[in-house]
Amino acid sequence: MGKAIVIYNSRSGNTHKVAAKIAEGLGAELVSYKNIPDLKNFDLIVFGSWLIFGTISPAGKKFMKKLDSEALKGKNTALFITAGKPDMEMKKKGEKILQKDVAFNCMEEILEAKGAKIIKERLTIVGAYKFIRRGPGSLYKGHPTEEEYKQSKKFGESLKKYLK
Repeated sequence: MGKAIVIYNSRSGNTHKVAAKIAEGLGAELVSYKNIPDLKNFDLIVFGSWLIFGTISPAGKKFMKKLDSEALKGKNTALFITAGKPDMEMKKKGEKILQKDVAFNCMEEILEAKGAKIIKERLTIVGAYKFIRRGPGSLYKGHPTEEEYKQSKKFGESLKKYLK
């Protein structure tokens, strides 16, 4: 069976916890975006980031853009996000689109330009706005929930079919 890795970018710890559950379900190595090993050694790569203002975090974009194209070329790649309001509609180029779709499109664009083969299965988990104490984000305290962690682990398990 091939090797898999889950790479995440987390600010408050939510994305890290979700990434850990995905890695557990997949039987994969788990690393922060700050400690990415040589990706040539992996058959499946899972990337995760949190959302801010309708797209992935600036650090998430930055690390993905710096990835080695040669190492990603043709690699099966899965995506996940955490967000306080992933299903919130926003307007982009005059059309309504969900925040999570904008984020996934951003990730896909960056990674496909690097030669990655994007898997269409995705995971979106609600994450609390831990750095905002009032306002709409306070509605999501307590997320991710135990059920969402179970979903994360199940997502990891479902990705095993992409290992060579």
